[in-house]
Order: sequence, then C-alpha cells, then structure tokens
Amino acid sequence: MKPEILIVNDDGIYSPGIQALADAMVKIGNVTIVAPDKEQSGKSHSLTLSDPIRLKTVNIKRGLKGWSVTGTPVDCVKVAIKNLFNKKPDLVLSGINLGANLGKNLIYSGTVAAAYEGTVLGISSAAISLDSFKGKNFIAAKYVATKIANHLLNHKLPQGTMLNVNVPNTSKKNLKGFLITKQGNQSFVDIYEKRIDPRGNSYFWIKGEMINNDSSVEYDGAAVKSGYISITPILFKMTNEPYINKLKKKILYE
Repeated sequence: MKPEILIVNDDGIYSPGIQALADAMVKIGNVTIVAPDKEQSGKSHSLTLSDPIRLKTVNIKRGLKGWSVTGTPVDCVKVAIKNLFNKKPDLVLSGINLGANLGKNLIYSGTVAAAYEGTVLGISSAAISLDSFKGKNFIAAKYVATKIANHLLNHKLPQGTMLNVNVPNTSKKNLKGFLITKQGNQSFVDIYEKRIDPRGNSYFWIKGEMINNDSSVEYDGAAVKSGYISITPILFKMTNEPYINKLKKKILYE
C-alpha cells in the first residue's frame, strides 16, 4: 500500500518548487498538494483566526491538481489533515522552498513552520529548501527530497523533531554530500526603506542582506555555502532549562 504524502509550502500553490516536489513524490506514494493561494513567506507559525479559510481545487499544471487555501502555511497543514484525509498522512513535506532557511531565520519561515505543524500533529515531517530564489533547476533538490522522504518513511524521528533540509544551488553531480548540521547564526539584517506612494502617502518596504558569520560546516549556513546538503534536526522546545534554577534564586529568594 502506497504511503500518503501531504505536500505544502509557503511560496504559494503555483510555485515551481511545489511542482518539482510533487513530481518527485508521485514516484513514492499518493500525493496531496495543499498550499496558500498566494505567497505567504515569513508567516512563521501564524494561524488564521478572524477570517474564514476557503479551499478550492486548482490545476497546477497538466495532470497535477491541488488545493489552494486562503490562509497561512500552517492553516494548510491543519485544514488538510483534519478535513481532506480519512486518517493522518504518513509524511508531511514542505517545499521545495525558493531560498534557503538557515540559522536564526527559521523563526520566520512559513516553510519550516508548516513542516513543524506536521510534527506537532504526530507525523514525520521535513522542510526542504533550495539556496536560490530563481528556482530554475530543481534536479538536485528533487534527488535530496526523495532520499529524505524514503528515510522518514523507514525511520521514525524522535517525538517533537522535524528535519530542516537545505540544498545548495548546484547540479546533482557537484553536490559534496550530506552533512548533519546544527542550526547556525545566519540572520537577515533588515532595513525599512521609506517610500512615497502616488498619492503622497509614506510607506515602508523591507530590504537588507543576509549575514552568515559561521565558518564551520558543522553549522547549516556554512555547510550549504560550501556545497553540502544540510540536514538539521529541529526541536522547538523554548524553555531555557539551564537558567531555571538561576532564575528561581533571583526572583524567589532575593
């Protein structure tokens, strides 16, 4: 019996990355595609609470259909699993994202959040991103996605853990291999540029540059920059446990 695979993203239902991922996954299992009706990058783990969420079937390309959702990437996962499946799917894959998701930027990523929602719901999940915003060559990323999917279908992840996978923008033959990495310190240094609209009103547009000071390939950003496929096991447990006793002494006993 073929595994059931849910494919989501944050780039939108018509992104070439989701099409590439679906093309790779149909060789492994039964694919259900559910994605936002428009780009939702940077939405993190947000939910739609005050507006209705609408689904409709769309033709992504010839022979490939999906569901578009008027909501966030996490909405897509929740609505799909709770309304489109008779039982939980075997796998949730988020991507293939245009642009890497590395370091501190994971907290903003809708791609990572969608995968982690699958983890929250008890399903093996991974986010897969390509280190390119042009998205013209997905051959290497499809190869990586296939390897990751087969691994997850055969090996159970620890509870609460997902895989964050980043693929260098290079040909399959030039990939240096797989590295299991730590989340690094890469971050986006942003500037809000003030502009004036045609009616004379001011508005702001975010811009900036990505900074990566990690030099060791034990970290995700440096690994990808060096041509390796980065696989980082992510556990969103936010309590700073080593600080608990120190904080108790400061607050309770001072």
